[in-house]
Amino acid sequence: MTKKIIVRWLKQSDTTLQWLIVDDTQPSKLQQGTLQDLAKSAENQSITLLLSATEVLLLGLALPIKNNSQIKKALPFALEDLLVDEVETYHSVWHKQPDGKVYVALTNHDKFKVCLANFEDVGITLDSVYPESLCLPYQEHSCALVIDGQQAILRHNKFLGAGFDRDMLPIILDKVLVENSALNVINSWSVDELSLDIQEHIIDINYHKVDSILPFLATGVAALDRSCNLLTGEFDKKNKSAWQGKKWLPSIGLIVFTALLQMGFLVYNYSQKKSELAVLETQTQNLFKQTFPEVKRIVNIKVQADQALIELRKNTSSKGSLFMNLLYETGEVLNANVGYKLKQLDFLNDQLQIQLTIPDISQVDQIKQQLEASQRLLVKIKSEEANQDGVEVHFEIKPK
Repeated sequence: MTKKIIVRWLKQSDTTLQWLIVDDTQPSKLQQGTLQDLAKSAENQSITLLLSATEVLLLGLALPIKNNSQIKKALPFALEDLLVDEVETYHSVWHKQPDGKVYVALTNHDKFKVCLANFEDVGITLDSVYPESLCLPYQEHSCALVIDGQQAILRHNKFLGAGFDRDMLPIILDKVLVENSALNVINSWSVDELSLDIQEHIIDINYHKVDSILPFLATGVAALDRSCNLLTGEFDKKNKSAWQGKKWLPSIGLIVFTALLQMGFLVYNYSQKKSELAVLETQTQNLFKQTFPEVKRIVNIKVQADQALIELRKNTSSKGSLFMNLLYETGEVLNANVGYKLKQLDFLNDQLQIQLTIPDISQVDQIKQQLEASQRLLVKIKSEEANQDGVEVHFEIKPK
């Protein structure tokens, strides 16, 4: 059994709505409450909103154009002289009929957006929105009229109707009957007793009494033409779902931008470190060649240096040269420290001259003390100069 909820909200300023749950047979009892109350009843149900006839302007235009894309371009120009406000302030729905006319439904864009947002805020998704005036029964050459308190709803064409104050009824009816000479019957429905005074026109008037207006309007929903649904364009359900996704695009874009920025930084940092590593490798190879000139082919500096140091350790107490002994003693200490950069190494007058760049000034005395701790070396700091990389120190090392 197919169920549908028909909702009527006369004034958005009111907190109370009316709705009916309609199945294949008949509508349920009229219900009334807030949007939150409706949300409890509307779970997993198809919902149609009947927008107050006073909020929707229905027009019929004769445009000598058949192509839909051309109609879309020409329509704003055809409407601008018929509207009080600028065309851009309206949300419009149009459809061309076999009679050659283009029928248009217009409602204030911002007010309509707020109306839909009120439903969305309580978790209600509307399937369709129709003007109340098009829910009145339609018969050719007849006019349908509903009196609802101080408001009147009129339908005088399959796609034309209006909503207005009851006080304006004589003027509106006179205008409709003058412009539509083929109309010969007025069918009127109201909760209260009603009589129409239109003596200037010869026309049959049929009066009908109803208990309430919404159940009467709900009977006309099934016959509504889908082309009159106001949920089109940006308010279309499909477009709306896509827009919900688009709302996250700025956040997603920011995340992607941040990730790309971070990746760029990592790539730059990697490139910089790679360049520094290449320089260090070159310096290490040069130092290795100076230290171990007998090694002609370098395959693995670390392994070959370890092997040479092992051999050096074996000879420290015997026949090792003074240079090798000093280099060994100094290398043991420097190997235990990190962060320094070797700038220059020389052996002159039985003294080892080492120039280092050390990031922390406190390491200067630390390295000097470590070199002197063996009691076999005399260490002198010949110069000490601060720069952007730390402290540049010139050590003079000789045996005791």
